[in-house]
Amino acid sequence: MRALVSTIVFLTVCTVNAQSSKSFFEAIESYEKDSGIKFSFDPDLLNLVDSSKAFTANNLVQFIQEVENGFPLGIELVDEKYYTISALTKTYRLVAKDLIDDILITEDFGVQVIVNDQPLEMKFNEDHWEFDYKPNPNHLISVFSQGYEKKTLTVKELFNNQNLAVDLDLPTTRLSTVVVEDYLTKGINLIPSSQRIQVKVSDLPLLPGETDGDIFASISALPGITNPDGRAGNLLIRGSETDQTLILYDNIPIYHRGHYYGTISPYNPKVIDDVEVYRSGFHPRYGDRVGGAILINSGDAAESSSYGVGANTLFGVGFGKLRFNEKWSGTFGVRNSYSRKFESPKLREISESVFAATALEGPNGKLTDKVEVLFRDYSGTLRFNPNESNSIGLSFLYTLSDIMYMPPIPVNVARRAIENSYDNVGANLSWHTNLGQKWTSDLSGTYSAYNYQFNIAILAPGVMPIFSRNSIDDLNVIEEFSRKGRLSEMQFGVDYKWQKVDLDYQNFDRDSSEYAVKESNDSHTISSFANYEYYGLDRWYFELGFRGTYFSALNDFSISPRVLVNYDISNSVTLKGSIGRYNQFLSQVKNLEFSSGGFDNELWTLANEKSGFVIRGTQAMIGGVINISDWIFDVEYFHKTANDMTIYEDRSLNPRSDYFTMDQEVYGVDLLLKKQVAEDASIWFGYSYHDSKISLDTTDQVTYKSKFVQPHVLFIGGALKKNRWKLSAAWRYASGLNAQSLDIAYAEVLFDRGAPPPPGGPPPPNTPPLSNPFEDLPERYPSVHSLDLSLSYKIPVTEQRKWSATFGLSLLNTLNQENLTDRVFRGQNGFIDREAVGFAPNLMVLVEW
Repeated sequence: MRALVSTIVFLTVCTVNAQSSKSFFEAIESYEKDSGIKFSFDPDLLNLVDSSKAFTANNLVQFIQEVENGFPLGIELVDEKYYTISALTKTYRLVAKDLIDDILITEDFGVQVIVNDQPLEMKFNEDHWEFDYKPNPNHLISVFSQGYEKKTLTVKELFNNQNLAVDLDLPTTRLSTVVVEDYLTKGINLIPSSQRIQVKVSDLPLLPGETDGDIFASISALPGITNPDGRAGNLLIRGSETDQTLILYDNIPIYHRGHYYGTISPYNPKVIDDVEVYRSGFHPRYGDRVGGAILINSGDAAESSSYGVGANTLFGVGFGKLRFNEKWSGTFGVRNSYSRKFESPKLREISESVFAATALEGPNGKLTDKVEVLFRDYSGTLRFNPNESNSIGLSFLYTLSDIMYMPPIPVNVARRAIENSYDNVGANLSWHTNLGQKWTSDLSGTYSAYNYQFNIAILAPGVMPIFSRNSIDDLNVIEEFSRKGRLSEMQFGVDYKWQKVDLDYQNFDRDSSEYAVKESNDSHTISSFANYEYYGLDRWYFELGFRGTYFSALNDFSISPRVLVNYDISNSVTLKGSIGRYNQFLSQVKNLEFSSGGFDNELWTLANEKSGFVIRGTQAMIGGVINISDWIFDVEYFHKTANDMTIYEDRSLNPRSDYFTMDQEVYGVDLLLKKQVAEDASIWFGYSYHDSKISLDTTDQVTYKSKFVQPHVLFIGGALKKNRWKLSAAWRYASGLNAQSLDIAYAEVLFDRGAPPPPGGPPPPNTPPLSNPFEDLPERYPSVHSLDLSLSYKIPVTEQRKWSATFGLSLLNTLNQENLTDRVFRGQNGFIDREAVGFAPNLMVLVEW
């Protein structure tokens, strides 16, 4: 006792100054040096002390108290100058919660702490569990509750904190994450739960007839998606018109079908991560379309910087993925066409297909050589990740297609300079935030502007110019919240959109009088949406959503419910079905050649019950998918309607004609059979049967078939990868387009009106009537088919060579089949044929580093 009292007095007198803040080992060394004492301890044990812990005791007595109060340690005096530090048994408090639902795991479920495979005795007290434990650096510790996955704890965690909180997660296999990989080929996957197809662009192999990774060309290989005239951008998703498909690039809406009148996708595939394709129904966060949806995503932050340049016979390309630091990254991409002086075989075939039966074709059937074609696109992203919970992204896209030409006209007619251009520019700012374990927030702001111009400058004094102009301004803000539960997910939000559509038109009427239209419409659209996913029932997956929309221009409120159900018969067989209602307030006018000259109709109009109408449609689908070993079989039956589509009763704008509506119904079956022959070889067979019906909103109850819906479409293809070589091939066959279409019906009406009587009065009696060119029209044009091939070779990166190079050759329509896609009636010239692209070889080289 005397020795103990002496020691305490001695230690009290020997106060250590400047002990404001020291680490554990610094404090021990300091007391040993200043007080002439020694500590005995297990260094592995004391290494468990948090290195950031600061000790502020002013003397040894306070230091001992600080250690024993803060850690499961005891300091014992052995003699006057020696102390031992050892582990003590302490009582711990443990709060265990469900990771997703954030509910307390009580004694009803039970919680167990396991040390080296031996459970400790646990006691539940109100809102926490208690257990006694003596730390040992060699222990393996885990927390376990029935039905939950084990969670590992480190001894260091228990050593530094006697009040613990752990979140346990269920080992649930969620149906919403099941993926049928390599659905068609590598890089194309099927996600049955949301019934969407995902195209991972970087994983895509060579596709038949395509070496450049054209986005739309890749999509057209999927069952149920066709481009009947052979143009990549003229995609019909299960018979829906092209303007009824929602196309978003990083949430930026796109209003044109692509470069060169839809022949080339306006997106640089080298800066795109993935594409999501919805053939029958889509999430209620998306609205304003009644057909399908194509969502193009530029992807997340790049892990490292890389660059590339390339060229083919159509355009040059450059791109880069940038990594500035841990928080900043970005991408950029640029593509540009060549001068018209360089006309490759593929470009010549494209021109002959695109410009057939247009103002560029002279009386001899040949195209004018005085034409300049320019197209380019720029895209980029900038991403900032300030911390683990927040991500901010900025994306932009600019695309331009411009065509200038001098039409082949007689010498005695005034010269004309004609320009046809369209561009789409847009930007998106997004902010993703994690609001804890369960909640996330996504805020998106987008601006998109589309401009279409067709100008004819008649090079003669005093003559009025002719022009057709159409523009769209689109401002969109979306806020969405998501909550992830243990057996369910929920998304809800608000979508605000302001749209303005302008029309400016000037031309000559049939009697050569001037005719002009200038119109501007705008509207505010406010939508609320919600979607609930439940996968708690064995083998079932349910998704229930709705979208409520107020459209200010017509004071229109609509509710669009959507239901999706999947059932797993087994691990390899899934049944699926969906049904939903959709609305569209911005659409293109059918039958109208807005731009003159025989070019594509490009007139967009906003619903106002005069020159545009609200389209309301339904979509339903039922089917199943079998994924066994190396086989995939997918079949879907669908039914779609689109009511009140806007149609014009003449081929060009004039004061005598007006707008009205028509209804469309499309139904059919799509199936795919795919076999993975080997790890790097696959073959596939696809078949679609589609039929349609169009009803006009007139007193005439005659119905028509859709012009572009082909009853039978099939393709047989395959892909092979061998070392550095890639090879793919596909043969496509399809029924010919409908010859008895609504376009032809209008042309026949104009023909029946007849030409005005010749000078001098009506023709004499018994004059034979003019032959009717429409009498011998078949129901459909001849069937079409095409054999497409692609081959590429890659020089890979090595330790000595820091770059790679890819060389590719594609052969489109290898057999040079004459595929009739349309016949256009041009008055006295009669019918003029339009054919798909003929034999079109293309070379590509790409260098990346």
